[in-house]
Amino acid sequence: MANNDPFGLRSLDVEALRRRRGAKWMAHPAPFAAWVADMDFEVAPPIAEALHEVIDRHELGYPNWGGPYALSPAAKLFPARMAQRYGWDLDPDRVHDLIDVIQGVRAAIHHRSEPGDGVVLHLPAYHPFLDSIEPASRRLIGIGRTEDGFDYDDLEERLRHDSRARIWILCHPHNPLGHVFDLPELERIADIALRHGITVVSDEIHADLTMPGTTHIPFASLASEVAAHTITVTSASKAFNLAGLRWAVVHAGDRTFHDALDALPGHYLGAPNLMAVTAATAAWTRGDDWLGAVVGVIDENRTSLVDLLAEHLPEVRYRPPAATYLAWLDVSALDLGDDPAAVFRERGVELSAGHQFGRGGEGHVRMNLATSPSVLAEMVAAMAG
Repeated sequence: MANNDPFGLRSLDVEALRRRRGAKWMAHPAPFAAWVADMDFEVAPPIAEALHEVIDRHELGYPNWGGPYALSPAAKLFPARMAQRYGWDLDPDRVHDLIDVIQGVRAAIHHRSEPGDGVVLHLPAYHPFLDSIEPASRRLIGIGRTEDGFDYDDLEERLRHDSRARIWILCHPHNPLGHVFDLPELERIADIALRHGITVVSDEIHADLTMPGTTHIPFASLASEVAAHTITVTSASKAFNLAGLRWAVVHAGDRTFHDALDALPGHYLGAPNLMAVTAATAAWTRGDDWLGAVVGVIDENRTSLVDLLAEHLPEVRYRPPAATYLAWLDVSALDLGDDPAAVFRERGVELSAGHQFGRGGEGHVRMNLATSPSVLAEMVAAMAG
């Protein structure tokens, strides 16, 4: 690899990508894949090395982590990781292993609300959040967008007439918008939640993908009173491209939820996977050089997309994301019908359809920027038809 590209992030080959067997490039026939939130980049070398070491030792039996129901090494690292990167000093006794973050969100909804209760959610929203509400017999209380943010005034008015809001799913940073909630906005969310007795479930899986010039603030770090009403879920999987390995962690600042998890039989929610924990541990201890390089390429791509759209699709409205590697494109001016993603598929690019993100997603598509700049340029040119 060139010295200025030690991890090969800028030299991906489309033909090689098309030979991959994962869902991103295999699930749909379009020549270009920019839909699901997987990166095109090869895994960080320290992670690959750690996984190979386990295989080479032929040690795929029960791990020795200090007992059959002990915290995994990755979960034990979580408090130090949060303190180092974000200055959040959390209670390590409130940490639990999970299989993935959605499991944590759904467990929180189950234990901290009842059928018929309301769940607050910024719209548009990551569709598994939407799928966690009505199928669980809960009600969606959506927060709509304004020109410069979200309409909290409207939310407060509705909460004055709705005494059964119990959960607030906070996607922080936000998927699909790439929005980073700053301190004043987080403080307003905390104020509303505390006044109305709402437990905040903060999914911070995209935190390590916050772009330069922007700061991620863990919601539970605002104050001890806020932490006591917060359930934080996260994982190394998004920032280090490990979604297929299935591991996450929850910090149950909310004591009722912590006690509910403690009361469950051991491994009731599933046991941590050895390889997943190995990968996450390597990511959080030896993967930050790779992560820094990845963020640099995504930062370049989110900026260059402005010029690429101006050249090929000038009618598309786009605001570079402050976090994540996901671009939220307003394509309504192109008049592509009810499903713009289907039109772009015909042109050779698979994108995520905006309507799957609920209200506010109409006329939009979500585009994955975690690829080489040259591949991104080819995709945008193809989108223009």
